[in-house]
This record gives sequence, C-alpha cells and structure tokens, in this order.
Amino acid sequence: MSGDRSDIEAIKARLDIVQVVQRYVGLRPAGERWTGVCPFHEETKPSFSVSSSLGMFYCFGCQASGDVIDFYSRINGLEFSEALRDLAEEAGVQLRNKPGGGDVSAEREERRICYDLHAVALAYYRNELDGPRGARAREYLYSKRGLSEGMVRQFELGLSPNAWDGLKRRLTQSGYSPEQGVTAGLLSQSKGGRIYDRFRNRIIFPIHDLGGRVIAFGGRAIGDGEPKYLNSSETPIFKKGEHLYGLYQARKSVTQSKQVLLTEGYSDVLSLVQFGFQNACGVLGTALGPSQIKRLAGLCKEVTLVFDGDRAGRQAALRSAEMILQQGLSVYVVTLPQDEDVDGLLRSQGAESFRRLLAESREGLAFCLNMIRYSHVPRDIMNWAVSFLSNLGQRSWQAYFLPRIATGLNISEAELREAISDRAKPSGPSPTGTPRRRTAQNPEAPSRGRLDKDFLRFALCHPEYMDHLQRIGLEGALRTDRGRRFWSKLVQHGVEAVQPHLDEGEKQFYIQCRFAADSGQEPRMLWEDIRARVEEIKHRKRYSELQQALSEAQSRGDWQEVYRLLQQISQSTKGGE
Repeated sequence: MSGDRSDIEAIKARLDIVQVVQRYVGLRPAGERWTGVCPFHEETKPSFSVSSSLGMFYCFGCQASGDVIDFYSRINGLEFSEALRDLAEEAGVQLRNKPGGGDVSAEREERRICYDLHAVALAYYRNELDGPRGARAREYLYSKRGLSEGMVRQFELGLSPNAWDGLKRRLTQSGYSPEQGVTAGLLSQSKGGRIYDRFRNRIIFPIHDLGGRVIAFGGRAIGDGEPKYLNSSETPIFKKGEHLYGLYQARKSVTQSKQVLLTEGYSDVLSLVQFGFQNACGVLGTALGPSQIKRLAGLCKEVTLVFDGDRAGRQAALRSAEMILQQGLSVYVVTLPQDEDVDGLLRSQGAESFRRLLAESREGLAFCLNMIRYSHVPRDIMNWAVSFLSNLGQRSWQAYFLPRIATGLNISEAELREAISDRAKPSGPSPTGTPRRRTAQNPEAPSRGRLDKDFLRFALCHPEYMDHLQRIGLEGALRTDRGRRFWSKLVQHGVEAVQPHLDEGEKQFYIQCRFAADSGQEPRMLWEDIRARVEEIKHRKRYSELQQALSEAQSRGDWQEVYRLLQQISQSTKGGE
C-alpha cells in the first residue's frame, strides 16, 4: 500500500462508500446497511452488503471486502495507488506522499487539463461524424461495417476531418493552448515547431478508462492513408500497454460473468458486442502486456482469446496465453479459420457460428503445449518449459503446472525439476522472502487458530466487552502469534479506530466480523461461554507450566522444589475441578 495514512483517511471521510458503490451496483436499504447483487461473482440473491457508518463493503457469498478505495480499485481493475489518485481528485484531497517525489499539485492540474482537452476533442469528433463532412465515414461504418447507430453512439465513435488544424482551432476557441494539446497527445509538433492535428481523415475510436473518462483515441484511416491505424501517444493520463479498448463498456458483463473475450482490433470488439457478446474488449494495437492482464485479473477469472486465424494471430495467442496462465487466470483460445478475423466471421456467418467456435475453444495450457511441441526443437522445448514455470506468479503453482507440462511435452518430470532448480540457484534467496516459508514449515495448530478467531470475533462484534476481556486476561489465552498481534492492536487503538493499522489479512477478518455484529445472538450468553473457555485455557496453560517446571526440578535433583511444585499442582487440580 502506498500513500500517506492521513490522506487515505481524509479520502474515506469525504466519500460516502454507498454513493460510490451505487455507481456500479444497484443497492437497496436494509436497516442500517445497503444490499445488492455482488459485482465480483455470479449470484441471483443479493449477498453484497455496504455500510456507510463502517465505511466498508462485504460479500457473504465470495468474501470480497474492503473500504471505498479497495472497492474502487477492484471494480475498476486498478492498482491501489491508481485508485487512491482518482479518488483523491474526486474528494479534493491533495496527496502528500507521491512515490518518486515531484510536484503533486502541478501533476494533478496537468492531468485535469488533459481530461478536459479530451472531452472537447470527443465532442468535436462526434459532431464531425454527424455533420456534412461525415457522409463518407458514416457510409463506411453503417454500410461497409454493418454497425448500428446504437453501437456508434454507445462507443462514441467520431471523425477527424481531412484538415491540419480543425481540432487545434477548436481547442484554442475553448481556451487551451496548442502546447497543451501536444501534451495531451491530441496535436503533434514538427521538428520545425509547427503544431498540427495528430488525427486527420480518420474514423475515431475513443479509449476510456474504467471510470468512463476518455483518455486517448485510436484512428483508422479512411481510404488508403498510412498508417492504417494510429493511436494517441503516451500522455499524463494514458500509458500504452495499460488499457484495453471497450473494457469500460464491457466491465459490468465481465465482473458478473467473471469471463472476458479478448480480441485484437477495434472492429472486432464492436462486432462482438453488436452480435450479443457484451464481455468483449481488445488490445490497443500492441502485444498484450502484464499491466493489461493485471487489470483483467481484478475483474474476472477466465480469459478467452479471439485472435486472427493466421500465423501471426496464433503466435500472438501463444504469447498471451502464457502470460495469462502465469498470472493465475484460466485461459481458452478460439481457433478461427485460416486468415479469418472475428469481425468478418460474425458478419458473414452470424453469432451462432462463433458460439460453436467458443464451445470448441482449447484450454490455454493445452494450446501452448501443442504449439510448442510442433514448432520448437528439443532444446527450445526444455527452455520454454523452464522459463514458463520460473515466471509463474506464485512458486506454489508449479505443483499444478509442472507435471502437466512434463506430460504434455514428453519431458522427464525429474529432469524438469532439476533444470528449474539449476536456473534458480544463481538468483539467491527466493523473492518471496523467508518469513512466509517459515510459516508454511511451522504452521500453528488449526484448532488454536480457530479458537483465537472465536475470541477475537467476539471482541469485534461486541466492543462493549473489551474491558471485560482485558480484565480476565484474554491475551494469555491466545495461542497464536498472529492472534496476539491482532489483540494488541485492538487494545492499543480500540475496535472503532483500529482498521488503518491492520494488514490485509487482518483487515478482511475485521470487516467480516463487523458485518456479522448484528447477527442477533445474545451477547451475554456468548460472554459467559467466552469467559469459561478463557479460564479453562489459562488453567491448562498454568498446569502445563507447572508440569514442565516439575520435570526440570526432578532432573536437577531439587527435591524441595519438587515438593513445592507438587503442592501447587495438587491445588491447581482441585481448583480446576
């Protein structure tokens, strides 16, 4: 997590989580909370709950939970720092801790101007498409591409006329300088200093962020212009390789179905959506990158690749499937006919033909292994397998992938493990660090962890009993280090104010318990049970300590100490009866 703690709390104080969630989820009041259908998994009955007073959300179905920043980042597939920045702008909070330093206020103003410039450009391009100069472009979209007016409106398509300064003059009329237009990637500047429109005589495809703001444009040449496709350059609000075309429009369908159709071009996305495949989006003219996969991973669990049927398309599918699998997502690959793209297939053969191809799609790992097996020599096959396994998002996933890859490529599993081990040796310690490995090697007894959770759950659900729990010495009854650390934070900060001091695992447990606080159980009866269990644990712990001390005294031959300890054990036994 990055960001100053006080900035984070200021954002949460100024933004009502219910109002933010309602932009994405239909909520209904249910007592002091609001409920709706969870956007993070498929369900019919609402199990998603939002509390304005707690400033948190929780799903009783899939256990998704968090505060307003967690929700915004997850629903939009953003990194925490990106969500923090967006919500800070909305809340009017000036972030004080910007990674890498720099003038935060100047950067924020530059981004605001870029957004405003794109809004002006969008209106200009759309008006041009609807105006007298848009006749040829409209014929191309409606007649040649077969798009409906509804699709053109939904995706806000436009036209850049065949002029060098049309948009430049519009931006100037709106109060912006040509230099600001260059910074926003809407205008270009020659080596001689002349500033002119970047997009000329092109169909315009607006590229939105997941909040719905236009952040860039793609342009397809009308006629024989070169290059055929041209995208915005990188700007303060747009980084190549981070965004996906159409994901804003597809987001609701993707988050509900947990599936996405990923294709290559603007026209492919538009055709898929028009033919009823609402969960379609596309890469932006470049190879699929890690940031785009991470964005998808925040929204879905399964990616189906729909790339062209030529050799280049199959190679692109191979590279994409590898990266998606390494990030822990499921992937399937649709095999299109040779030299066919999905736009042409849908327009010539209809949706049912594509549905058949979807049903016949190959599982991603099987597709990769088949491609590697028939296109690589033995040395390269082993290198590919080692590279794939070494670059998995989590090392533990090797247990799943390694035997399948060894079988699929006809490689000895033992030799493959040895090759991975040899590759890892020069890199030194595992990047995951030793603490997590130590935890795995020395796990706490599950029953102890469950008992600690019972005690801590009671404290969170019934904070009025915190003083009682301290008086009976709950800390001495907690059996795990994690449980004791959590209790220490509760004592230090209080139940209501502890959340900012919790790690991610503690935070999820805290939210789950707080949302269960009104379960209707009688707290006094629960308290009597908790008190009895704490006393029993403390008694057993004391008895075990006395037995250990007795054993040590006997080993030393200290018979006076042995006699004293026997008396204490006898009294302890009577007291526990």
